[in-house]
Amino acid sequence: MTKTNKQLQEILDNINDCVSRYENMPLTGIKEQSEVLRKLTCNLHWLEGERIRAHERYMDVYFKSKEKSNAGREKYAENKVRELYMIRRIMTGAYKVLESLRSTISVYKKEV
Repeated sequence: MTKTNKQLQEILDNINDCVSRYENMPLTGIKEQSEVLRKLTCNLHWLEGERIRAHERYMDVYFKSKEKSNAGREKYAENKVRELYMIRRIMTGAYKVLESLRSTISVYKKEV
């Protein structure tokens, strides 16, 4: 599998691994945190691509919907492209972990 064709499940597994590793590592482990930061950042990049593809599918479904109202088309598209909501929520949480990692690394770098 090439990096440009990472599957959504692999990306999500990698993000979960990063969050678990960060949760369980000592805050003073700058090297380990830097490795997690790199892996998390790369997987967020790949997840952005998945979000774009899901949004394109959403828009396609939205505009092809036979619903009369915008709200009806939105609800129909959301039901057909359920992964878009999940991707957005995971990205929000993962970016918060990313910020935390950066802050922790920055604080402990100054102390070393």
